Amino acid sequence: MATVEATTKREDFTSQLSSDIWGHRFKDGQRGPEYVLEFLNVLFGANYSFNDDIYYRRKSVSLREFIFEGVKEGKGSTILVLAENKKEKLVQAVQENDVVVLKQFLRNLEVVLYDTEGKEADRSWFARSLYPLHESLLYVELRKKGANLAFERNFFARGGELYFLMLAHGTDKHKDRRQFIENRFRQLLTKNKIIAKVVDKITTVFEESESYQDYSCKLRSNSQDENVPILPIAAQLENEQLFEHFGNELESLLLLDLDIHEMFYLLTSLTCFQLARYMHERSILAPTSMTYFFDCLDGKNKQISQLAAISFEQHESFLKAKFEDEFGRKAQEVFGSPENIEEQLPLWKEEPEKFFELMGLSKMRSRKEAIRRVLLKCSNADDVLGKLKSSVREVVAAQLKQLQITRVLSRDGGLATYRRGSAMNYRYTISDSFLQMLVFTKVKPGEKMEYHDFLETLYGDYGIVIGENQAKSSGQYEKSRLNIRYFQDNEKALREKLRHNGLLIEFSDATAMIQNPYNSCEKEFYYA
Repeated sequence: MATVEATTKREDFTSQLSSDIWGHRFKDGQRGPEYVLEFLNVLFGANYSFNDDIYYRRKSVSLREFIFEGVKEGKGSTILVLAENKKEKLVQAVQENDVVVLKQFLRNLEVVLYDTEGKEADRSWFARSLYPLHESLLYVELRKKGANLAFERNFFARGGELYFLMLAHGTDKHKDRRQFIENRFRQLLTKNKIIAKVVDKITTVFEESESYQDYSCKLRSNSQDENVPILPIAAQLENEQLFEHFGNELESLLLLDLDIHEMFYLLTSLTCFQLARYMHERSILAPTSMTYFFDCLDGKNKQISQLAAISFEQHESFLKAKFEDEFGRKAQEVFGSPENIEEQLPLWKEEPEKFFELMGLSKMRSRKEAIRRVLLKCSNADDVLGKLKSSVREVVAAQLKQLQITRVLSRDGGLATYRRGSAMNYRYTISDSFLQMLVFTKVKPGEKMEYHDFLETLYGDYGIVIGENQAKSSGQYEKSRLNIRYFQDNEKALREKLRHNGLLIEFSDATAMIQNPYNSCEKEFYYA
């Protein structure tokens, strides 16, 4: 089956607005684990170096055909069936019983993705991924184009590329940290030599030479015409401190003496949390303190649940407000001066498609006719800057996908819960993996931290509000007008979650210590 490179079409107005605010290549179809897999693919393809401007992609078609035989192929009902000659070659190279065991072992490594209802995501065999127990199991998603499998950059490595660039910026002034992160990932992804031998045997049997160097992608470019991931121009300066925190947090997590499979869940929580914070920070129009109120009572207290939902809703309102602000700026650029509008309006009314093309709305299907009707009724520049601009804003705002992106990041990162049928479907909650990640990035391996100090650290570093002191400091207590007991109960519930996860040592009701029970791999990398 041939592999081709798919072309990229011009972005529409909505996508361009989002790109200018948050960066080019965030896609609403991504799931939490995919951000980590994409980042690891990019880092591996860049030879574990944040300095590289190019990364290489691996397709691994035969390996996937072997593992996912029997899975659907494309949108229809066709099922993938491994060619008989390939089966024969495999049986000759590996004993028949071993083939079954090998296939089952590799199939069990699949990273299963779920939708908002908890159902398994409907993915074709060439869009399924494996836990990266070794770098040989890293490969890019493909898309079927007729009889061919296509690399398509809009389909893979979207947020993973941007996360790579954020970490590159965040470690630029911290060379030891950068080198540790690069070397630690190299070690984690090359340690399991047995997996590498298994993969090599399969690809050798199928005579698939992995010349993935032929499939390179640029990570940076001086030319605006290049198809590269792009962070907003101002992000490197405006979000410099945030990116440095990303590097510091990742370094802390990687210090844990864990293997890549155990680390993967923690990486997913960390990456999702970091990207959500990035999108929120990029959305703030005026200086304000960003706080996250978490419901640690698992919905058992209505007032606490509502505060967590209001907190989530407030962050979404930041995204909407930023989008509308950027829309106003961009629309002004497109429309031009009132004189220009007066000059162009007759042409737009005669050929509305010219107007849609100018606005980047040519590909729009629904609600296009509504804008056309408003356009045809416009008599002057005031009508265009009033009624028409308002009509376009309404349509464009309805297409804002960043809300879905942050919802997925929050849910898959374990920092939010979705409840269908609720007036406020999303609220901030703390899953076990998210809680573990917070502890491991704030408490060094083998060390302890007093419980209340831990809560204050979370509030100081992230604006996370849990208990009485944080509620008072943030103004949440006064604003909510709730009895202080609610916040105290919320704090006790988090304490119980920590105990349940083996992360808390209690000496009395008043004294408890957070502990990181893992060993550190620091000496292996810093003092070797």
